[in-house]
Amino acid sequence: MHYKKLGPFITQAIKHDLLLHTSRSLRKSLHKPKSISWWISVLFMIGSSLFALPTLILTYPHLEVMSDIINTIYFIGSLFFTSAAYLQYLESINSDITNSTHVNMHKDRWLWFRYRPHNLGYLSSLTQLIGTLFFNMNTLEPLLYSLSITQSNMLIWTPNMLGSILFLTSSFFAWLEVFHDGHVKAFKTNTWWIIWINILGSIFFQLSALYSFNFASGDNSFFDSIAEWTTFWGALCFFSAALLLRFEKNFKS
Repeated sequence: MHYKKLGPFITQAIKHDLLLHTSRSLRKSLHKPKSISWWISVLFMIGSSLFALPTLILTYPHLEVMSDIINTIYFIGSLFFTSAAYLQYLESINSDITNSTHVNMHKDRWLWFRYRPHNLGYLSSLTQLIGTLFFNMNTLEPLLYSLSITQSNMLIWTPNMLGSILFLTSSFFAWLEVFHDGHVKAFKTNTWWIIWINILGSIFFQLSALYSFNFASGDNSFFDSIAEWTTFWGALCFFSAALLLRFEKNFKS
C-alpha cells in the first residue's frame, strides 16, 4: 500500500494501483448510507436557517421585533453550527486516512480528541470548529451586556472577524483535500459543488464581518444592511452545501 500526497498531507490510499480511499470519502464514510455526515447535514441546515431568518424578519419594518429576539436566533443558530462542526471533527479523527488502520470507526474505542496534522480534512474540520466557537462568543455577548461602540467592536466584531477568517481557512483546506482528485469533476459532482458553495458562503460571511464594524461617528445603517444581507446569502450557501451532503457519492463509485 502506498499513499498519494499533497505536500506533507495524505490525500489518497492506493493498493496494487487501485484506489482504496480518498481522505474525504473515508472521513465522510460515504460507503455508509446513514453515517455521521447525515447528522452533520441536518445540524448545519438548521443553523444556516436560523442565521438567515433575522434578515428576512428585518425586511418587514412594521414588525416590532426586539433586538434580543434577533440576537437569540443568531445565538441558537451558532450552537447548531458548533454541534455540526464538532461532529465533523469527530468524523475526521475516527475515519482518518493518516492512521494505519484507516477506519477507526470499526474499533471498540471511539476517539474524541486527536491531533492529525497530515490530514487536510482534520485541519478543515478543526478550523471550522474553532470558527464556530468565535461565532458562539460574538452572538452571546449582546445577550449578556449592554455594550458601548468600542466594547461592541472588541467583543462582537473581533470574534466575528476571526470566526469568518477561520471559515475561509476551513474552506481552503477542504478544497486542497480534493485538489488533485480526478473523481471530483468541476460542475459535475456533488463534492465539487459542496466545496465551492461553502467557499462562497465563507466569502459572504467574511464580507458580513467586515461591514459590521461600528464607527463612532456617522450613520452605520447602510453598512449594517450590507452585513445583514451578506450574512443571509452566506447562510443560504451553507444551507445548500449542507443539503448536498446528504447526496454525496463515494468517489470510487
